[in-house]
Amino acid sequence: MENKQHAFTLSIDWEDFGQLLGRDRSGVLTPSLPKTIDRQTDIILEMLNESGKKATFFILGMLANHRADLVKKIAAEGHEIGMHGQHHINMRTLTREQAFNDLSDAKKLITDIIGGPVYGYRAPYFSVDDSNLYVLEILAELGLMYDSSIFPIKLKRYGIANFPKEDALYLLPNGKEIVELPLTTGRFNGKDIPVAGGGYIRAFPKFFLNRMFKKLNDGQQNVMLYMHPYEFDTKRIDCSTNYPENSNFSKTKTFLINLRWNLFRNSIRGKLKSLLNQYEFITCFKKAKHVKTTTHSPRILGRPQ
Repeated sequence: MENKQHAFTLSIDWEDFGQLLGRDRSGVLTPSLPKTIDRQTDIILEMLNESGKKATFFILGMLANHRADLVKKIAAEGHEIGMHGQHHINMRTLTREQAFNDLSDAKKLITDIIGGPVYGYRAPYFSVDDSNLYVLEILAELGLMYDSSIFPIKLKRYGIANFPKEDALYLLPNGKEIVELPLTTGRFNGKDIPVAGGGYIRAFPKFFLNRMFKKLNDGQQNVMLYMHPYEFDTKRIDCSTNYPENSNFSKTKTFLINLRWNLFRNSIRGKLKSLLNQYEFITCFKKAKHVKTTTHSPRILGRPQ
């Protein structure tokens, strides 16, 4: 990024989506399905190898605890390892102490696995907003350089209205600093809309995405893509395989969940390959380091009352 002031980033929230769905639907955490997460991770790594691009993987601690081998494999291929917390819990439901424990546990586990530091974090469900900005203080206290959890528009389940869209360095109430790399939105019909997540890339036609990303690139805006391993899978996904044994779930709900999981999913790989081939991609760490080293006066981020 030395010669260019903007770039794309591919970030992967590395988790077993089926395992989490099973837990959230039943209250029981079943083991991750090894063949599934192996296959999905390998598809991502092969795509990145073909394009010669590097990504940032935000690693979920509860999955890394059982699949340290895959975390090491991702790191060995030159991709950045960040953290996605330990238990994939909405951070707004935790006390400050509970949030600290989740983050510090994840940091210790992941740094032990890769034998080196982690610099960044993404909250589950993008659950950092104006009600719990102290999470950013905790990250800075733990020595992290950046966060990438904030949607700069208010959506139904997350986001902060009118939050700055550009990457920036912030001075926190505890006197420490952190870089925020917000999730990307695009402008359509006079409104800001999310365009850079796996669900949106799946749903929007390719011509629309190409137009939106070209406009963002031409405007020299940094773009943060965020995906999940299941979105790359080449096989049909059935959420019922993640339910505990002897579970009695509605067939209608199962059908609707499977429809949502699988609808247009096979279009993602082609759309993403096109983006990887068209644009410059760098890791979150490189973006954050650039912001940190070129910012002379950090913005002030207040603590909500």
